[in-house]
Amino acid sequence: MLLKPKSAWALSLGTLLVAVSLGASAASEDRSDLAQRNGCLACHAGLETKIGPSFKDISDKYASQKGAAELLAGHIVAGTGEHGVGWAKAGKATLPAMPPNGNVNPNNARKLAEWIIAAKGVVSGPERYVTEKIRISGLVEHPLELSVADLRKFPPQRIGEVPVVCQSGANLGKIENLKGVLLKDILEEAGIVTKGHNDVKKMVIIATASDDYKVVFSWTEVFNSPLGESVIVFYERDGLPLKDDEGRIAMVSAKDTRTGPRHVKWLNGIEVRKIVD
Repeated sequence: MLLKPKSAWALSLGTLLVAVSLGASAASEDRSDLAQRNGCLACHAGLETKIGPSFKDISDKYASQKGAAELLAGHIVAGTGEHGVGWAKAGKATLPAMPPNGNVNPNNARKLAEWIIAAKGVVSGPERYVTEKIRISGLVEHPLELSVADLRKFPPQRIGEVPVVCQSGANLGKIENLKGVLLKDILEEAGIVTKGHNDVKKMVIIATASDDYKVVFSWTEVFNSPLGESVIVFYERDGLPLKDDEGRIAMVSAKDTRTGPRHVKWLNGIEVRKIVD
């Protein structure tokens, strides 16, 4: 039976991580992908101060300390406490303290810390993640491959402003003037396949980025709740194509309380899957 969905419940797989330091042994190994997957680049950049200090500033601060990698890895996982680690002394009093990131694997935190200390702000650029199309696959009647030109043929959806709030509750700013397509319109075009009336209750929609970041929505959330009217696959901001740091096609669940975890940059796949029999 071919079902045209109407709403959905969601499960977020988003995470947030912040910066790290690194030992000379890891200097030759690029951990940019690991930093991206763990959300570090939402708050940090190689040489520029964003919400948090740059990786170069972090490297400069930690590198000369005894046990630098262990210390920084500990701050990645546990946070730096409400008073931070003294960025005010470097003229950065406005930077927030780093929140705990207990979902970061300690082994990965150590790898990130070593890389940051050794790389001294050298981070691979986002252009390598940019994709030009998204694939709609899984339990659908009509698998699709959609470019921006294809998405423009759908009824357009516009959203004026989306505050970006990370999993920890930190405010990461906002994205504005988005133009795109409702996720449910894309899935209706593909057609979700079910064998029984209750199958939709067991369906999830998995959105994947080219850096392997994944988020999950339930069928109920997308097709049977008001949230479905604000889950948008977008290709324009402020009337312009998306830049490399977001990819040509991205996604956001604009009405989530914490929107950051389901703001998917470099979107390249949407899969419909049944999770239980």
